[in-house]
Amino acid sequence: MQSGVLQVPVARTLHDVMRGFGPEYEERYEELRRQLAPLRALISGRHVLDYGCGRGVSSHALLDAGAAHVTGVDAFADHLEYSVPAIHELGLADRITMHHVPDTRRLPFERERFDAVLCNAVFEHIPAPRAAWIAEVWAMVKPGGVLIVNETPNPYLPWDFHTLHLPLTNWLPSRVAYAIGWLTGRFRRAHDDASWTDWRHSGWRGMGFYELVRALDRPYTVEHEVTRPRHRALRAVGLPSGLLDPYPLFVVRKG
Repeated sequence: MQSGVLQVPVARTLHDVMRGFGPEYEERYEELRRQLAPLRALISGRHVLDYGCGRGVSSHALLDAGAAHVTGVDAFADHLEYSVPAIHELGLADRITMHHVPDTRRLPFERERFDAVLCNAVFEHIPAPRAAWIAEVWAMVKPGGVLIVNETPNPYLPWDFHTLHLPLTNWLPSRVAYAIGWLTGRFRRAHDDASWTDWRHSGWRGMGFYELVRALDRPYTVEHEVTRPRHRALRAVGLPSGLLDPYPLFVVRKG
């Protein structure tokens, strides 16, 4: 090897890429593939917006579900520093494009451009009120297309499944929950402004069904999940099927 030249191995498979991101990313990819498999008919052959794409795990899972093209957006440029080179290494630059959008309340696309929009593990990291972000992703959906919200914790249940993993803390005022997290060592940060900002984006509160649909300004139809007995029981009494799921899956069709 020539002196002073660093030889960087090229990732040859998607699993190499996921393992390179970190040990948890390959597991997250496989789990998301399983979650999206029942939605294949909504994704296959479609142009999908991956809102909050991060390092691209969800974008690759959308391709696996049959998406014709995925457009990813993320507010953090450092995430794309990982995802964009991997897309080129895998020869997928014609099927996945990534955009850094610092303010994701204002996306650089025309209205109603996408057949589907996926928000995977996104909205819990946006401090409430979130109506402006929800309205913006909804504006991207074509009439007849779908908004898919996945892996956002359910705030209606008396447990923080996401950040502190403690009972009732997701129902407490933010500063009280933060203090409990700090005192128990489940969210250990220094008491300064930077740590408080980090807490506000930590995902401890989650986002519920009614917060989502209140922000939709066009007629919509909810395609309720009915894979479990509790889903069918809730639908029988006119309630959202995911009301008791720790991480409900929301599929909302425009029009």
